[in-house]
Amino acid sequence: MPENKLDLNWSAVEKALAEGTYSGYKIGILETEKLFEELLKNKQIPGSSIERKIKYIERFLSLPDKLDYSRHTCQRVVNEPHFAISREETKQIISGYWQAMLDIEEAVTVLSLWEKLTLRTRYLAAIFLKNTSRIILAILAASGVIWFLAETNLGKKIAAGLIIANHFFIFQFLFWTIIILAALFILGGIMYFLTRRKRRF
Repeated sequence: MPENKLDLNWSAVEKALAEGTYSGYKIGILETEKLFEELLKNKQIPGSSIERKIKYIERFLSLPDKLDYSRHTCQRVVNEPHFAISREETKQIISGYWQAMLDIEEAVTVLSLWEKLTLRTRYLAAIFLKNTSRIILAILAASGVIWFLAETNLGKKIAAGLIIANHFFIFQFLFWTIIILAALFILGGIMYFLTRRKRRF
């Protein structure tokens, strides 16, 4: 595989195939899936998932059905522990990924400046929306927890229990743990000093 054309490292795939075992073939397919995901990321194809990214670039693919079959087989490798596949079948699966990656590389190369800017803008927008949705969900979850703890009887009881537990941890457990460790450290220092002094005499 002329890896330099796509600027990807196929050594893990080649090493897995060289094993000549079912497990090696399956690892080779999984490693190829990783390379496919890496290419989509490098080319900044927009989409919150691999499936959506593929949907976006599907019009550029010369053999979309072959890629679908390759990825379906990859899912079988992941989900079916006893799934077996031959070396020739593995090569066909990998060639499905390879052809798709070539198509994507060539398509991105011939895009106009405006199309590339649009592609990049959509890619960045997808990342922004993904991160923003996570932040909003985190804020809503935190607000829900605060409301529950402050406005409901059960929540108030739980909050009071948490305060008591936190107070015990800081002022009892943690406090005495620090004192004991400090005492042991001082005692160890004294013992070390006395031992060295005895050796001198």
